[in-house]
Order: sequence, then structure tokens, then C-alpha cells
Amino acid sequence: MMYPEEMTEGTPEALEKMLSPRVDTSGIAGEIDEEKLNVIVFELYKEAMSVVNLAAHILDEASTARGGWNRNQAICAGLLVRISKFMLVVVQLSAKGDRAEVVSALNRSIMESAINLEFLIRASDDKYFDQFVEFSLGPERELYDLIQANVAARNGEVLPIERRMLESIGDVCCASGVKIEDAARRHGDWGGGLRSRLKALNREEQYVSMQRIPSHAVHGTWVDLYKNHLEHNVETDTYSPEPRFSPGMHASSDR
Repeated sequence: MMYPEEMTEGTPEALEKMLSPRVDTSGIAGEIDEEKLNVIVFELYKEAMSVVNLAAHILDEASTARGGWNRNQAICAGLLVRISKFMLVVVQLSAKGDRAEVVSALNRSIMESAINLEFLIRASDDKYFDQFVEFSLGPERELYDLIQANVAARNGEVLPIERRMLESIGDVCCASGVKIEDAARRHGDWGGGLRSRLKALNREEQYVSMQRIPSHAVHGTWVDLYKNHLEHNVETDTYSPEPRFSPGMHASSDR
């Protein structure tokens, strides 16, 4: 699969180069060999990844005339790029066949971006795109205030590292069309939170499986430690390290 550094002309030939070979799924309905099913799932995942990557590089005529996307289109495309990058890493890790703990954390990020993308597209309301941008600047505002307080304590002396951080904050704020002084230090989650966004998509029941359960892998909760990183001796009620990875989706052994 090709990952272009620039957007390419949307000819059938150019598009085909960005897609993985089509996976032959004939006969899968009656397959019971878990190893063979894992291989097919792995190949289908790669095929899906290539489609996501392709979608992230499509320009309509209006965008082509402007030389690129407007901000709202760029948010959607950026989410697709993020998803395709994370999916690529999932493929790389899954090729080993036993990286399920790490893949779970990545999958949560992928699903959240996919939900956000679908919500933004279906809502088609500028206010949610504005929230998506503005609500993300809270950490930058808090860092900005901290730097300004430290500079003031030094009677105006700005350290080189602080200057670089302020330049980085200024860059993202300029692109966002938001003054850092106007950004709130703390916000509620945009669109009412992920549960609310799923509710708007009539998929609220998926919140637990898509968000809460995978959160164990992201945050390293007790459940994650117990299931994946510790071995429990029931007889003595003691624990020891479990350094081995859990099995997951993987490629065939001859690859």
C-alpha cells in the first residue's frame, strides 16, 4: 500500500496504487480453523486500512481549486489520517501475533476518532467543529499561563525552551483562529462528551464496549494489570509479573 507524501491525482490508476489487494473471502462462512480465520481477519484489516488512507487523500473540485481543504474538511481528513496511522501500527504489532494489550489501547483511540468523524459529518454543524478546535486548546492555555507566571517571577526573563513552547502555542492558535488568552483553561468535552455523541448516532449502547472497557488498556487500571500484566496465584493469593504478551489478530506464520 502506498502512503503518498502529497495528494495525488484521482485517476483510477493512482487510486488503485493506494489500495491493498482485494482479500478473497470465498469459503470463509464454513471455516472453523481459528488460525485461518485470524489470517483472513488480518488481511481484511489491512484492506480496510488502505481504504481509510485513500479516503484521507481525496480532494473535491472546490478543494482542488483552493489548493487544499478548508478547516472543517481538514478536521475530517485529519481524523482519517490519524486512524490510518494507528491502523498501520496495529498491523505492524499484530504481525507478531501476541501484542493484544498494546493493540487494545490503540484500538480505543481508533474507535474514538472514528466516532468523532461520523458525528461531525452527520451533525454537519459548524458549532461542533468550533468546539472540537476550541476545547482542545485548554492544555495549551494552562501551559501558557504557567510559562507567563514563571517569566514574571524572573522579572521578564524568557528561557529558550519557554520561547519555543510559546512559539508552538502561537502556531496552533494562529491556525485555529483563536487567541490563547480567549481559550478556556478547562472545558467540558465537546459535543456533550463521547456518550452523547454516540447517542446522537443511535449507538449509545456501544459506549461501554468502545470506550469504557478499552480504557483499562489506555490508563493501566487494576483490571488491565490483573488481566494482562500480573499472574495471580489463587492458592496463595499472591501475584508475580506476567511479561508475556496476550495473543491477538496476526498474520500467517509463513510471512
